[in-house]
Amino acid sequence: LLLENEIHVPVDKVVHVHLTSEDVIHSFFVPVLRLKQDVLPGREITAWFNATETGKYEVACAELCGYGHYTMRAFLTIHSPEEYAAWVKEQWP
Repeated sequence: LLLENEIHVPVDKVVHVHLTSEDVIHSFFVPVLRLKQDVLPGREITAWFNATETGKYEVACAELCGYGHYTMRAFLTIHSPEEYAAWVKEQWP
């Protein structure tokens, strides 16, 4: 399953995100979580978070990374345990 520009996680669980870049520096930024991690070409950097409130929040690139930077927008959906289980079942039947 490929989800483009979407991250879905359960509330109150530690989530590890493995960040990579092929060519330029990016910055993975989730303002609601106060999480900002630079991403360097040729390296894998792990960031982690534990979301404590459900909802849908913006994820952005906080580094001026080149042409198309303004389109680098995604959303983080934090689900209750029941909603997350239903979402997983719907996505991976």
